[in-house]
Amino acid sequence: MRIAVIGAGLSGLAAARTLHAAGHTVTVFEKGRQPGGRLTSRLLDHGIVDHGAAAVDAPPGTELGEAVAEVMASTTDATRMDVDGPSDADAPLTAPVVFAGGLAAFARRLGAGLDLRCDARVARIDVSAAGVALDEEQGGRLGVFDRLVLSAPAPQAADLLARAPGADARVAALGDVVYDPAVVVALGLPVTPPARWLTTLASGPLRQVVVESAKGRPHPAGLYPLVLRFSADLSGRLLDQASDEDVTRVACDALRTAMDLDASPEWRAVKRWRYGIVRRTARWDDLNPPGARIVLCGDSVSAPGMPATFASGLRAARQLLAESS
Repeated sequence: MRIAVIGAGLSGLAAARTLHAAGHTVTVFEKGRQPGGRLTSRLLDHGIVDHGAAAVDAPPGTELGEAVAEVMASTTDATRMDVDGPSDADAPLTAPVVFAGGLAAFARRLGAGLDLRCDARVARIDVSAAGVALDEEQGGRLGVFDRLVLSAPAPQAADLLARAPGADARVAALGDVVYDPAVVVALGLPVTPPARWLTTLASGPLRQVVVESAKGRPHPAGLYPLVLRFSADLSGRLLDQASDEDVTRVACDALRTAMDLDASPEWRAVKRWRYGIVRRTARWDDLNPPGARIVLCGDSVSAPGMPATFASGLRAARQLLAESS
């Protein structure tokens, strides 16, 4: 079969790898400049920072853990880290792995061998007897496929599904999915950083403080890159209304209060995730009825956490494979 996958995050890559390994022709369309979704990195003048997730959470015994172990066996770029933080913290990590080249390096390794097309934004889906056609924003046709795996956030998936025949119930189910935003700021601080690479906070304006230099990356002497993620409530207030300067000021105030770090950043980079962390998901059977040519996966239909998100991509692929055999 010719199969398209929209989205090269954890679930999309999991589905694509499985379908490709089964001998199908798979094309992955990713709207960003690199794969990874929230496993994303940014190359700044002062080095690499991960401005989505802090690490890959890869507990042994999970399918994501097996994929990470496979990648770690072929590179010296990866390091298993310790964990610090209360168990009731927002999105806790249990078995974190970091990559000196950034989390996007892990995503690129997951996508090795796939037909991965970045900077490819799918604007429309048309379903007919000929197949599932994908069109770009400018109107050009990206291709016609036998099946589609859709791993975009729920609101974007609903927009794409709206034109598919018989998709009303699936679109309605996607409307029940709720996300919390996440505003993340990277700061270059001329101050000795916290001893722990990751501090997770259960209350207050900050949820995570990550020392990026602890991930095996070079940085200018005396200047340490930290990444701060705000709480959902504060992220919601900062998402659309605050300038980068305002976000930086709030971050510095919060860092001073929470960790007694008082310094003016020499550089900053702000990332705003509208669909940061899913708070309420949809049921798998409501989104993926038997025989559907379009199958959805990702955090909109999985349990919380990276292993479950990855597993949803595997489940989507296995559903298509089972129904095509």
